[in-house]
Amino acid sequence: MIYLDHASTTYIYPEILERINYILKNMWGNPSNLYTFGRQSKTLVEESREKIANALGVEPCEIFFTSGASEGNTWAIHQKSKCCCSQYEHHDITNNVASFIVDEFYLDKILYQKHKMINVLNYNNFLYSHMFVQNETGEIFNIQEMADKAHEIGMIMHSDMTQALGNVPINLKDTHVDIASFSAHKIHCPKMVGFNYFNKETFNEKNPIRPLIYGGGQEYNMRGGTENVPYVAILGDAVEKAVENVEKKHETCLYLKKLFLEAMAQTNVPFIIISPANSVPSTIAICVKDIESEILADMLSEQEIFVSTGSACTSGNMENDMVLEAMEIPDEYIHGLIRISTDPSTNTYLEMVQAAKAIEESYNKLVG
Repeated sequence: MIYLDHASTTYIYPEILERINYILKNMWGNPSNLYTFGRQSKTLVEESREKIANALGVEPCEIFFTSGASEGNTWAIHQKSKCCCSQYEHHDITNNVASFIVDEFYLDKILYQKHKMINVLNYNNFLYSHMFVQNETGEIFNIQEMADKAHEIGMIMHSDMTQALGNVPINLKDTHVDIASFSAHKIHCPKMVGFNYFNKETFNEKNPIRPLIYGGGQEYNMRGGTENVPYVAILGDAVEKAVENVEKKHETCLYLKKLFLEAMAQTNVPFIIISPANSVPSTIAICVKDIESEILADMLSEQEIFVSTGSACTSGNMENDMVLEAMEIPDEYIHGLIRISTDPSTNTYLEMVQAAKAIEESYNKLVG
């Protein structure tokens, strides 16, 4: 098997599985209970919170556990009545009833109007949301600059950092964001666990966090529901490891990317590279001419080579990809998106060459 879809999800590290099983068997008390068995679970949750906070340059009281980025993104939008977002966002943001899609120059237009003393809306109840790393192309955006512009207008800034964790260095304070969302299954943990960062300078007694899920006193009374202790407990270690290995992953994946693109250049496949120069090395997005990417991906899967046709959450939708439309990809290429996403712990240099050859063989069968 050649698995080249790590941006979609990752395998669980063996040591993480072992620790989950140990906690499930031996430390399954409810962390809200005050007796010893419950306090053991509470300790695991708080230790993980502290590890995550230290790894990302913030305080433990600013980290809140969730079921993953979809909940985290929805929770972020829930803080304000309106969300301005780009076409590059995940569907859990663009499809939210509070969201409206704006172009990449939106903040600059509002700032221009403001500086020219032109009447502008009161944006204090607006949130601006933009990914740190785009999930289909791997493009890295200047989140700090966007946050500063949003703040000047009066908006708060949210960033979905799901694809950034483990791929780029992150110090949350340096990004100037007010809220950030993360998901665990992108860094070799199970699905259905993640966390949000809420900047305590933005959210305080005068401007409290609005809960999305009401319940007991969990997560500082901000997110109801009994904690998923085993999954939360292992998340701290995984975040630490992801942050520590960024440089090593960057170096290895850059070489894997180079090999794959060189191998593709030797084929007869007509394709364009849509991952820009400032993309994370672990993501390689190409568009193949005059094919449907779903068919090509299916043919590759029959050879046990697994790639993505973009965001896994939009797979199966044959309409034009909104991200590719925003990038003005030509019509003859727009349905041919193939995303290769690598991981140093799994992928080899030989696999990149094999994948390129398999794409060529499948393409030749498709076009006859």
